Amino acid sequence: SGHLGVGMELGYPFVSARGLYGVLPALDLGLGVDSVYGLMTEIRAGARFTLLDGANGSLALVVDGGRAFFLRPPDTEQKGARYLSGRRDWNVAPGVVASFQGDGPRSVRPYMDLRCLLAFDLDPIQSSPLSGLPPAWKVDASILLRLGAEFPVGEKTSYAVSVGGDFRSRSTDAEFMPTLSIGVVSALF
Repeated sequence: SGHLGVGMELGYPFVSARGLYGVLPALDLGLGVDSVYGLMTEIRAGARFTLLDGANGSLALVVDGGRAFFLRPPDTEQKGARYLSGRRDWNVAPGVVASFQGDGPRSVRPYMDLRCLLAFDLDPIQSSPLSGLPPAWKVDASILLRLGAEFPVGEKTSYAVSVGGDFRSRSTDAEFMPTLSIGVVSALF
């Protein structure tokens, strides 16, 4: 508790920035922003509760969610930000994060981030003219998997590399969207 960490990632399909503050020994709260390079911007709030914090590994429950703002309305978009991101008007992503570290302070730290994205569409549209009146709102689920590693370069700073994919249930989105990102993580104090 009492420490602030920030991270920035550049990748596909997102560019992201996050900040987390340790409010209790096992609880971090934070804010962040994700963007599909201006086509969608989502302001997110999140929490991380550490279940296990051993000498060589940690396990945490995480949840984040927020409101997404899209550049184009859904009826004019074919394969735009909604297709690429899987996000809709409101999004919530609970999950687990596990990380491991060798005995040395500068050992590489591999991690796994597994989440379920619940995307709430408050303005669903019909893709077929004879499919009737669309529902007032619609929710879809996706599984998000990220595997990565942090490479310490200093006492408080690491480079991060992540690969993974989103497995989606909505028929108008990509069934599988690969992800790749590189970034920097640093503890400010």
